[in-house]
Amino acid sequence: MELQSRGAPLPPFFAAVRRRHPDVDIVLLPGERPESEHAEQATEQQLANAFDLTTGTATRAWAEAVGDGQLPESRFAFGPDEDSVTARARVSARLDGSPLLPLAAALAQTGWDIGQRPGAVSQLFAHRATMQLVASYAAANGTFVLTASSTPLLVGVDRARELVEP
Repeated sequence: MELQSRGAPLPPFFAAVRRRHPDVDIVLLPGERPESEHAEQATEQQLANAFDLTTGTATRAWAEAVGDGQLPESRFAFGPDEDSVTARARVSARLDGSPLLPLAAALAQTGWDIGQRPGAVSQLFAHRATMQLVASYAAANGTFVLTASSTPLLVGVDRARELVEP
């Protein structure tokens, strides 16, 4: 598969490789962005807002699903990169029946995009704006777990470690 026309100029090293091995495909990736192009780090206010939104989302979803008034445990967790974090709220309980269908209906009415996966441990996945929600129910033992997460927030490596430490 040729991704670049043979007539396009290549850097000298890759031009020599192409001459010696015309059957090899060469793909040149763009270099890393300079530091000035990296996204700005999240402010303390943005971190607080993400934490509050995540906690509130989990609390409302739990109330829709179970309605027992239990509050989620909220904390920061490492994001996909070493310099990012996500706000995460989690709550669980043992129930007699699955609350996933009523929860899915309640979330759909408020604009969440929803996906479900049936099985021994049924799962519900939901996404809206900057929030993600995952709920699972294990029929064998009645365990229901609900987790809400924010999108990753760039904070820097040292600050990420500070926020995630217990």
